[in-house]
This record gives sequence, C-alpha cells and structure tokens, in this order.
Amino acid sequence: MVNVIIIITIIIKASVSHDRASSNLIGISPVDPESLQGGESEGDIPKGDIPNNVSIKDTEGSSTLLKTNLTIETVNTTEPFNQSTTQPIQPTAQATTQPIQPTAQATTKPFCPAPVTSCSDLESHSAEAVLGEALTDFSLNLYHTFSVIKKKETNIVFSPFSIASLLTQVLLGAGGETKESLERLLSYPKDFTCVHQALKASRSKGFTTVSQIFHSPDLAIRDTFANASRSLYGNSPKALENDSKVSLQLINAWVAQKTNHKIRQLLDSLPDDSRLVLLNAIYLSAKWKTTFNHSRTNMKGFYSKSSVIKVPMMNSKKYPVAHFTDPTLKAKVGRLQLSHNLSFVILVPQTLKHRLEDMEQALSPPVLKAVMKKLESAKFHPTHLVMPRIKVKSSQDLLEFFDFTYNINLCGLTEDPDLQLSAMQHQSVLELTESGVEAAAASAISVARSLLVFEVQQPFLFVLWDQEHKFPVFMGRIYDPRT
Repeated sequence: MVNVIIIITIIIKASVSHDRASSNLIGISPVDPESLQGGESEGDIPKGDIPNNVSIKDTEGSSTLLKTNLTIETVNTTEPFNQSTTQPIQPTAQATTQPIQPTAQATTKPFCPAPVTSCSDLESHSAEAVLGEALTDFSLNLYHTFSVIKKKETNIVFSPFSIASLLTQVLLGAGGETKESLERLLSYPKDFTCVHQALKASRSKGFTTVSQIFHSPDLAIRDTFANASRSLYGNSPKALENDSKVSLQLINAWVAQKTNHKIRQLLDSLPDDSRLVLLNAIYLSAKWKTTFNHSRTNMKGFYSKSSVIKVPMMNSKKYPVAHFTDPTLKAKVGRLQLSHNLSFVILVPQTLKHRLEDMEQALSPPVLKAVMKKLESAKFHPTHLVMPRIKVKSSQDLLEFFDFTYNINLCGLTEDPDLQLSAMQHQSVLELTESGVEAAAASAISVARSLLVFEVQQPFLFVLWDQEHKFPVFMGRIYDPRT
C-alpha cells in the first residue's frame, strides 16, 4: 500500500515589513516601494478626467473606488429659441472656457477584476492538456529548487499537484504583479482562466485533496471569491476565534480529520495577529495491482551516503514491470501499476558508479516528458524486482523556496491592502508496503525465457504519475528508505 499525506499551510497577516532580504529562488519578485512614489501605478485612472457625479465601481459592484465632487455651471436648454435669430437664448451666467477642476483630489485604486469562473466544456477539455504540461514543468522546477536548498543526500517527498492546487486557489483572488508572478511560477499561460475547472476535472479516486480558508473575524472576504472558491474548490472561508490557542486547535483538528489522522498536529503555534490561513491537504492510499508476498521480504543492503544500510526489501521473481535504460540519464527507469490509473515510476542510476546527483542535473522537463511518453508504450514484462519498503516523512518551510514577502496583492480575495505572508509550511508522509490487490490477469503472466532484473538498492528518484491526466501527483527522492 502506498499512503501519502501532504499538507500546505499559508498564514497571511497584516504587518508590513520592508526589511526582509529579497532573495527569490522561485516565485514572486519583490516590488520596490520607492518605485511607487511620485507616479501613478499601472492601471490607475488619470486624475482630473472624471465627469461630474461619476463613480467607478469594481466588478462586484459592492464598493465605490473613485468619486469626484465637481461644481459645474450649466446651460438651460429647455428655454425657447429666439425665432428671429434662430439662436438659442443665452443664459445670464457666462459659461467658462476653462477646464473644470474637481474640488477635491481624486483617490484611485488599481483595477482588480472579479474571479473568472466561466469556462465552456470545449475550453475545459483542452485546458486539461495544458494543465498537465504546466504541472510537469512546475514539478521538476520545484524538485530542482528543493535539491539545491535542502541538505545533500537527504530525502525529498512532496506533492506538486497539492502545492499547485493551493497556489492556484490563491491565484483566484490575486491581482496585478502577484497574479502575473504566480502564473510564471506555475508555468501557466497568461490569463489561464480555465485552470480552475481543469484542476477540478483532474481529481482522482486514488487521492483526496481538500482546501480550507480560515480568516480573522475582522477580515472581510469578498463574496465573489467565497462563491468561486466554494464552487471550484469545495470550501467556504471559516472565521478563526479571537483566541489564538483555540484557533490553533481548530486548524490542527481540521488537518487530522482530512488526513485520516496521519498528521495530527501541523502547526505548533499560531501568531496572535494572523489574518488569513490557507490550508491544503492531500491524502493518497493506493494499492499495488499485483501483490508483493510478505514472506519474501527480507533485510538487504541499500547503498546510501557512501555506506551500506540494512533495510527491508520487497522481492518478486515475476513482477510485471515496464522498464528500460535511458542513455541520457544513465539510469534505469521502471513503472509499476497502482490502482485508480496511477503509476509508481522509479528512476535509479544505472550502476553504483553513477550518482543520483548527475541524474538529477540531466533531468530536464523535456527529458522527463519523453521518459513518461516512452513508458506509456513500454510493455509490462515479468521481472525479478527488488525494492525497499519505504516509510519517510518530509517537512519544510516553503518560504525558503517562494518569496511572497513584498506587496502581495490579493485584491480579489479581500479589500484589505496590507496583507503580508508570514509562514508557508508543507508536510508529507510516504509509506510504501507490500499490500495490494492482485490483478485478475496475474495468473496469465508467463515466465520469460531470460529473466529480467530491476533492482533498487541505491538512492533513487520517484514520480507518482496520474496516467489519465498526465501529470505528477507526488515526486521526490529516497536516500534512506527508513522512517
């Protein structure tokens, strides 16, 4: 059985800090506050060009963004014309030829459109293919960033699908540079309005992903965002308590419930001034299509960190594996079938002389896509398979990887302009055991004349791949398969 749980937490609060260094490996480029002084920001309405008594409203129609108060001397055109001259009778007051100036300085706000949720069936279907390509690019870019920042020769386990789902929900309420930066980060085309419907259509019975927005009682959430979030992501924003300890219990209880109690405590503390908490959880419990025999599992050597460690190894002499050797990666690539049209893909260096680091550097998005396409056409053959039983946990602060520290614009989510990100956490658990459901065709597998071998006894990279929608659900590397 493969059990995977991942949680992402975003906590946004109202404090604004410009002292944080602007290192930005992936994500939002900081905006220089001084560049906004002395000029109009992009999207502002020029001052002095607004007619009398005109109010410009946002797309929700719920709040006035701009209002002017002008004094205009008008001409009474209802008086009769002078019949002899055929000229209209002039008013007693002379109209000025000077431009009319407002009596008060106009105040403007950048335009922020409401979330776009309409998408035709044809557009939604084509968007699913675009989403699969984007998620594959995002997954590998994120993997490379993790491998650079994290310590060498350490395990990495994460769900690019879960992270992308949460960031895309944030995108639903983002405006301006924040929106553009999120699109670049996620490898989405500009104004990819059908992405939300594509994500919704890409859900599988093999895993459950849920999101929830918690907010402080005094933070008003826009109705348009709440309605769109409920329709597309299945949640409605919930208010936190005034007591941070009670709010912490509320959040951790939600996490435990949504992860089948695999993760009981995501957060150890919650800042008193937290304004907005966004959570996403994904729980996967897939089964092998062909069972591993528990009695054949035994302790064998796994070559890790220039040493050999003894770990429980699952064995099967005729396990159905689609595999080949890739010359670009200098690696063996194997695909094992799981339930619900999911596959567990392993990329392991060709020999002990080849390093996982070299394989990682050679793995680009085009190479990964080519490998997955080749695996789709590769036939399953009875293979002597040796691979470790895995139970690992990974937790990291995503603020090391995403820079959301300056001028985050969530104008579509709330009217509060001073929201600031204070924490972004990610936690995942991967468990891979012998349990599974024996495929109906298992008894029809014949033994090949020359036995094929696929051994996983050294550090490897893995991808849990959605065969139907063509994107990674989970990804990572294993240097030590033990807990």
